[in-house]
Amino acid sequence: MQSDGVQIDSVAAIPCQVDIAEVISSRYPYSANERPLSWDERVSGHDVVLTTDGQTLRLMSDGQQSPPNRGWGIVLTGGNPKSGYQWTLYSLPKGAAVSSGPRI
Repeated sequence: MQSDGVQIDSVAAIPCQVDIAEVISSRYPYSANERPLSWDERVSGHDVVLTTDGQTLRLMSDGQQSPPNRGWGIVLTGGNPKSGYQWTLYSLPKGAAVSSGPRI
């Protein structure tokens, strides 16, 4: 399956764990690595990632999730290549920081 000229792969079984090698495109056009600070600007949408085993996957991310980042381990919990895979964060690389905005 293709999306914007990118071949989208499917996974053999759900649930499964994958590790992110690169973010190809983000649902937030202005930054692939950050979600907006304002809750009103956070949206659900598709993020396309390359996994460490060479698969290109479309993820269906909700507005509460940060866009995935290089080195993250995620678990695909449902979905398909066309509508996107639902996912949850499983692991972070050592020393990684997750930005959720300023701490007050």
